[in-house]
Amino acid sequence: MRGKRLLFGILAMLTLLCSCGRSNETGTPAATPTGGLTPTPLVPFDLAPAVTSTPTSVYLEPSAVSLAVGQSATINVRLDGARQLNRIALEVSFDPACVGVEDADSAAEGTQVTPGTIPQPVHVSQNQVVPGVPARVLYQAALDPGAAVDGSGVVASLTVRGLAAGVCTLSFVSVSAADADGQPLLILPLADGLVAVSAEGSPPATLPAVAPIAQPTAPSAQATRLPSDSGIYYVVQPGDTLFHIALTFGTTGDAIAAANGIGDPGQLAVGSMILIPIAPPRGRLGYYVQPGDTLYAISRRVGLSVDELSARNALGSDYNIAAGQVLVVTP
Repeated sequence: MRGKRLLFGILAMLTLLCSCGRSNETGTPAATPTGGLTPTPLVPFDLAPAVTSTPTSVYLEPSAVSLAVGQSATINVRLDGARQLNRIALEVSFDPACVGVEDADSAAEGTQVTPGTIPQPVHVSQNQVVPGVPARVLYQAALDPGAAVDGSGVVASLTVRGLAAGVCTLSFVSVSAADADGQPLLILPLADGLVAVSAEGSPPATLPAVAPIAQPTAPSAQATRLPSDSGIYYVVQPGDTLFHIALTFGTTGDAIAAANGIGDPGQLAVGSMILIPIAPPRGRLGYYVQPGDTLYAISRRVGLSVDELSARNALGSDYNIAAGQVLVVTP
């Protein structure tokens, strides 16, 4: 009897040793000579890499125009970074006492704007200039059902004519888009546009301090900069207040209001570009990168080529920028 108990004890020890060996073979950490554990690497083989992207943006190009009464200029509604776009609809308002929109299609009823290059091939379901104060441009275009497109381009073009001396804004009232399944797409409207109209025969009108930097309208034209020696350009975001913006940049709301001629601190237009009166790093003028910005969109607004803007900021060939970064605009 005693021999049987001894035999059972030996068999139990052997079983325990074998199970420990099998545990190590199947990935349980084994003891190291130093008493620590050697971790078993975990390799995820069925997870797709995370995709990070910035919102699609829409803006006016050029963002600021100077005209004399009777003169005309074309302003494009430009879309950047579209992803799986099937349909886009937009509404832009303007002051009809200051400027008018010229008809792009005399054969169609009412006043039309010119369809753009995205989306293509396009079906325009709405294209009209609605009278009123303010007047509105309504435009809606779509691809065939189930189709979608990626990329950038001009959604529509407006030819504006100066009617009376003054400064008026072209403002995005609404912008919406959807993919091929009818799901809404995020589109971020950037800076509104400004049109400064001077009396016939007078020098070109000077844009006020709140104006975005103008893009040249011809190869020989020079970019018109804000009348300031130093500062950082910032595009007002939804929910922004002068107090919040001032805290971000370490200045005061009064200083920002004074730099931009803002009479009512409670009235900040989302998408408008304002000047923050602080010294930017490594340059006299800078631009604060917003979520959704692309280097191409920024270069258009500040009147530089992408290569010039990239060289001034040592961005390299990938043109990589990040929200919150300050780009040098002037050398």
